[in-house]
Amino acid sequence: MGNGKELKSRDWRKRLSYSIDQGKGFAAPGGEFTRTLYEWSLTGQGSVIKDLFCGQRVVELGAGMMPYGYALSAVCGARNFVAVEPFYSDLQESSIRSFEKKNRGIVPRIPFKVASIDMLDYLEGEADGILCVLACGIEDCILPGPIYRKKVEGEIERTLRPDSFFVSSHSDLCPQSLSSMEMFYRRPSNHRVIDRLRLHGGREAFEKHGRKLASLTEKGPASTF
Repeated sequence: MGNGKELKSRDWRKRLSYSIDQGKGFAAPGGEFTRTLYEWSLTGQGSVIKDLFCGQRVVELGAGMMPYGYALSAVCGARNFVAVEPFYSDLQESSIRSFEKKNRGIVPRIPFKVASIDMLDYLEGEADGILCVLACGIEDCILPGPIYRKKVEGEIERTLRPDSFFVSSHSDLCPQSLSSMEMFYRRPSNHRVIDRLRLHGGREAFEKHGRKLASLTEKGPASTF
């Protein structure tokens, strides 16, 4: 195994090599799907995301090195934001601080922290029913295996606030005991690309937000711009 010096490298490939050796998920730089969701939230119909995150404690699993989970949470009026990122925590924190500085007076600032810890370990340390969970691009190829994924899904179910959703963009995490709905929207930076978003939640969450969300799925992705 490596000695951890790889986590100081600016080369994501060295961090990937180290993370594979650790066997707790693989370091992917990430950010593209979270960025797309953030940009969509700034559009007319994408503003529905603001209703889902407003006042919530948002936790992004595998946040990578980019600040868009924080940006999304901030523009949506979240209570606070936690980036769970074991392999790029240094770059994640610096990118958030850079985003705050660049957007001072434009995007509200909210409290945040970066947890340099495995996502399963982090969730196991949280209390029941208090979180809104975000995962973008957490596909099977970067997870240790199906047993690990099932444990993470169980912890998402346990920690999810009753009126909140697990917001999943291009992610293979799929908590089985939660109801879900899927929607598609055109990528703001390239309207020819259609992105997939899944929302997983309990009865209270769907009773609170379901009617507005259903109106989006009925119109379809061609109507989002």
